[in-house]
Amino acid sequence: MNQNCLAGMACPECSSLGPFEIVGTAVFLVEDDGCSDFKDLEWSDTSACHCVACGHRGGVKSFEDKDDDND
Repeated sequence: MNQNCLAGMACPECSSLGPFEIVGTAVFLVEDDGCSDFKDLEWSDTSACHCVACGHRGGVKSFEDKDDDND
C-alpha cells in the first residue's frame, strides 16, 4: 500500500502501486549545463498518468485505489 507521494493510487487496469509517470509542473533550477534541482512539484486529478507496469493511461483521478477506502 502506498503511503507517501502515491498514497491512495493504484493502476485501474493491473492494480500496480507504481511507479507511474505523471505529467506535472515544477520550478526548476536550470543552468547552462543542465537542470540540477527542482521544487514545488504539483499535479491535479486531470493530469495525465501512465502505469509503467502495464502501459495503461488515464487521468490521475482514474488511478485512485478503490480498495484504499477501508484503511
